[in-house]
Amino acid sequence: MMRQHALLAGLAVFTATALAATPKLALPPGLDPTRPVRELQLAAAPDGSLVLAVIADAGLFNSGRGTFTARELTAWRQEGGTWQALGGVLNYDRPRPVANLNLALDERGTPILVWNENYGDNDVVVFRAFLNGRWTDWRTRYLGDDLPYAARTRAVAARHGEPVLAWGESLRNPYGSRLTVRTWDDQAKTWTRSEPFNDIRVFSRTPALALDAAGRPIVAWLQGEVLASNVYAKRWTGQGWEALGGPLNRHPNTYVAATRLVLDPQEHPIAAWLEDVNGQDGLFVSRWDGQAWVPLGGRLGRGSASAPALAVDSAGRPVLAWVEEPGGVGHVNLARWDGQTWQNLGPVNRDLRRDARSPSVAVDPSGAVVLAWREDEGGVYRVELRRFEP
Repeated sequence: MMRQHALLAGLAVFTATALAATPKLALPPGLDPTRPVRELQLAAAPDGSLVLAVIADAGLFNSGRGTFTARELTAWRQEGGTWQALGGVLNYDRPRPVANLNLALDERGTPILVWNENYGDNDVVVFRAFLNGRWTDWRTRYLGDDLPYAARTRAVAARHGEPVLAWGESLRNPYGSRLTVRTWDDQAKTWTRSEPFNDIRVFSRTPALALDAAGRPIVAWLQGEVLASNVYAKRWTGQGWEALGGPLNRHPNTYVAATRLVLDPQEHPIAAWLEDVNGQDGLFVSRWDGQAWVPLGGRLGRGSASAPALAVDSAGRPVLAWVEEPGGVGHVNLARWDGQTWQNLGPVNRDLRRDARSPSVAVDPSGAVVLAWREDEGGVYRVELRRFEP
């Protein structure tokens, strides 16, 4: 239900929105409502189709060292309002736990999936692309360097049917970490690594990644000690990394988290992140105008935010989804920038008494916003989908 919010002084002002919510979208076939959904990712292709990927529980198993919950990864594409399964179960080795799902579409709408598969005490990162009507078998491409840190420190983009990664590795000498962009060299059958884009003497985390039309990466990331960090951004010029201004966060050297990055139609980066505001995690957005970072309003939302998801429409208007927890119950919120202020549609839970998590947002070529999330129904988290017409 659309509402107009009057927020506390200093927060972003929300206005009534022109977006209109449609009835609940049909879910893909094969989603078992009795199996809890753990993660999901949604993306919109240039032709207007949607791709949804889901990790769900698949029963209890015993490894000989203990009992664990197996999980399975599946994906669908929606065209003309109809969902079609993209193959069957996609994880390579079953039953094993899978987690940390990434979905990216290349310039032609080819889905690229990246996730972690657990091998004993270690996670490795594995890859698949849906090419020529079937999923690639790229299990030999797996990455597993410095497992506890690297396997969870990445962002994923796609170009020409191949994944592009912003990838993190911890260092012992000097103490710190190394963030690079990695691509697959098919001739050498190995992953290449760019020069670092962060200061390797300082601990860095949560990279975000986007590619311009020429395939050159733009990155944003968090750098510094946990309570004294900054958000930075750079772009690859073809010869090296070029800084895009200084720190993005409104208050330098503070707690920041959850970097997100997209490019507008002029290929100007739009970044979102969480930042400490008097002990709460405030959500902020800025756009690079070619010379400097321009704040898009102030803080979004009323309380502590988490799990932000960022997209942009063909007019360059960013769309954000995130979670707030009034009374400990997760509410999924959605807002769109109209050029002057943020238009709000949240919270969008089917039932505000039920916990909701994991928003993923996409904008199709018509300007319609499609939102996916998980919502607790009787102790089982299920997929919810809603479309907001422009």
